[in-house]
Amino acid sequence: MSSFLFDADLGATDFGRKARERVSVADTADAYAAQLISEYREAVASGRRDLMQLIREHAAAIDPLLVDELDGFDYPAAA
Repeated sequence: MSSFLFDADLGATDFGRKARERVSVADTADAYAAQLISEYREAVASGRRDLMQLIREHAAAIDPLLVDELDGFDYPAAA
């Protein structure tokens, strides 16, 4: 289940309202980008090129720089 749906359900409670007060838009954007990268990694690992393309198109619509991260996430790190 998406963590964003879960948070929306909690928003109606005191606990949820307090949690939303502490989370910034930047934190939410970072968490969503991390979720997309994780889903992309899983699509790469399973060879799902169709899903990879959908994730890339979605990432491009959100933030074009995120596509660059997807392009380079599995390159070996420079020593």
